[in-house]
Amino acid sequence: MKKQGFLYGSAVLMISAVLVKITGALFKIPLANMLGGTGMGYFSSAYSIFMPVYAVSVTGLPTAVARTSAAACITGREEDCTAVKREAMRLFALVGAAAMLVILLAAYPFCKYISKDIYALPAVAAIAPSVMAGCLVSVYRGYYEGMRNMYPTALSQLVEGVARLVMGLALCKLCLFAAEKYPEKFLRIIGCEGKNISAEAAAVPYSAAAAVLGITLSSFAGLFYLMKADARLSEKNVSKVKPSKSDRDRITGELLKIALPAAIGALVTNLTSLIDLVTIMQSLRTIIGKSPWVFAGLLGAGVSYAQIPNFVYGSFTGLAVTVFNLVPSLTNMFGKSMLPAAAAAKASGDEKRLGECAYGAMLASSIAAVPAGLGIAAMAEPILSTLFSGKTLEISVCADAMAILGLAVPFLCLSSAAFSLLQAADRADIPVKLMGIGAAVKLAGNLILTPVGSLGVTGAAISTLICYGVICIASLAELKKYAGFCPGKFFTSIIAVIVGGVLCAAGAVIMYDLICGRLGTPVSTVLSCGFGALIYIIVTYFSGIISKSTLKMLIS
Repeated sequence: MKKQGFLYGSAVLMISAVLVKITGALFKIPLANMLGGTGMGYFSSAYSIFMPVYAVSVTGLPTAVARTSAAACITGREEDCTAVKREAMRLFALVGAAAMLVILLAAYPFCKYISKDIYALPAVAAIAPSVMAGCLVSVYRGYYEGMRNMYPTALSQLVEGVARLVMGLALCKLCLFAAEKYPEKFLRIIGCEGKNISAEAAAVPYSAAAAVLGITLSSFAGLFYLMKADARLSEKNVSKVKPSKSDRDRITGELLKIALPAAIGALVTNLTSLIDLVTIMQSLRTIIGKSPWVFAGLLGAGVSYAQIPNFVYGSFTGLAVTVFNLVPSLTNMFGKSMLPAAAAAKASGDEKRLGECAYGAMLASSIAAVPAGLGIAAMAEPILSTLFSGKTLEISVCADAMAILGLAVPFLCLSSAAFSLLQAADRADIPVKLMGIGAAVKLAGNLILTPVGSLGVTGAAISTLICYGVICIASLAELKKYAGFCPGKFFTSIIAVIVGGVLCAAGAVIMYDLICGRLGTPVSTVLSCGFGALIYIIVTYFSGIISKSTLKMLIS
């Protein structure tokens, strides 16, 4: 199997991630426009219970399997590589089944007593089976990433993205259409006949669940693709030698040793969304009780007091957080693609190469994240107005919060890359500890800031910025200790990146102010962002931030 260098592997994953994010945007943006803030609140509630469980059962798997496969590959023993995949499939199929049951059993008490929104129950139940598929998908992806073949991961992600786009929107639209076309029959089917509620309003939670069901089906589509691809790729390479019981036990131990700390760390990471759900909802209820005039604009637009918490939370997560997550999901590929090379360097005792891997991944992440984050911060409202043109009320709720989240983007991207490198350096425990500290900061920030009437969800965004700022600084210090990372060299290198990012954001704002009145918001936003990107490219090109030696290091 032909191995790919860091830059090539990153390029494969990056292209795939860009295409997946395009399909994701084509899914999430129309979905938000169909469901509105209220429907996106139900959609996001499902994800809030799903992601912590999914994180425990899935997130550590690609890293564990990739790391173990890479180490086995170094020995040159084909049977070791095959055994890793076999044992991982057995182990994590059971984990996936258990996690699916956890979500199904926890769905009702979670919606009834924690989120206090029982209408989110259909969406929560619909997402449970995707954990099972996600576990098996992660084993395949991790195995081929460890073998430094990024194509299966990239193509399966694309299959999932397209399937999610088609099935998620189609099912959601079908549900809304049924409620509109056959209102009496629809109300009878869902048990709301004779109640004082319109079919359109009653359809919102079920339409959100239909969209979630499309996501579940897309995860199985990705699994089926990987099963077919694995059968083709393994046809001539599968070892017929079966490992002994002691070898199987050793492999299982190695997988769990890496996966458990990563899973716990991912659990803590994804608790931030659960923290947002619980604290934002409760804080908004507190604000309504003490200062109801804060939401006068929403009341005037027809949103009732009972709907305000879910509407505001759905607007924040469905619009602002959706845009915020775009950049990290792309830059994560740098750390993921560098992991096999860094693991190999650590296994062979090559500390110099390990330090080069750390520097390269962090530099690549910062080059992409800094201008994107500053651009989001500077152009928050125009970006939201372009993407969600029909949702003026939702934009008014979350535009300030998205500007703050833009500033958090570089910190999150650098932290994610640092975590991959620390895992490669045999310190998978450190990301867990750092994320625990970050979650505590996030919780404290939310409890202090979100009940403030003038802040609300903007307070949640500020606490997110502080959370990832603390994690980023701490992770850089840990990289210096355990991965040969030189902070001085890195900070010297990114001065030009920061200057370019500031000029990029400033240029975009100035251009937008000059042309918006004549060309309208969508065209002006696109042209302004393009102008800012051009400024950034010019600044970084003439600064020599990426030298020939750096490129050579990344390619190898």
